[in-house]
Amino acid sequence: MICSLNEIEALARKAARGGGMSWGLAEEAGKAVRWLSDNGFPGPWLLSKLLLQNDGKPYSELALQQGDDGISRARNGLLCPIIAGALICDQADDLKDGTQLRLGNVAVPLLLAPFACEAARSAGVSVALEWRGVTISLEEGAPRVEGEEAAVLVAETGIVALSRTIRQANGAVRTYPDRDVTGETMQALESYAQRTYAPATAESRAGAGAGQEGD
Repeated sequence: MICSLNEIEALARKAARGGGMSWGLAEEAGKAVRWLSDNGFPGPWLLSKLLLQNDGKPYSELALQQGDDGISRARNGLLCPIIAGALICDQADDLKDGTQLRLGNVAVPLLLAPFACEAARSAGVSVALEWRGVTISLEEGAPRVEGEEAAVLVAETGIVALSRTIRQANGAVRTYPDRDVTGETMQALESYAQRTYAPATAESRAGAGAGQEGD
């Protein structure tokens, strides 16, 4: 199914909310998926993988904390990239000063890229987002990617580093996609979105048709 960016963002936002995120995080998830889709990445599919991993986990387990080694991780399990995205944006000025941000045990690390891009824009610098076998350079224009597709789309990784860079990346520029969302991905996201709907009651069903007579 070919979807517009607005449709992709709206579905992602509602699915993220149904998957347990607060409305604020769900808004960020929608924007992140839109950015990824607009830059040639399978944003909806990546979100479906993240929601599956986080399904049923309380926020207290996913909340971010910094270790003695300077690496930020989830309190328990894999670090949610949407939660980590807020930290990335908050530390934009630190990136400008040359500080490297390190995240540990990250789920679906490519979902960090939209936040890294926003941090780079805010600080007015170029940055590189790196994990094992992958470098994504975010400068003016489209992101440049170095690494095998399987590594770029990995469901989890160990250490992810974000730092300022002045070098011109040699990786490929992603082409704009046709925004084709597979039926399987659409079904997965819609199943999470369904959780945001209140179950129908006798009163709501009776009220649904109220006011139609005599219109």
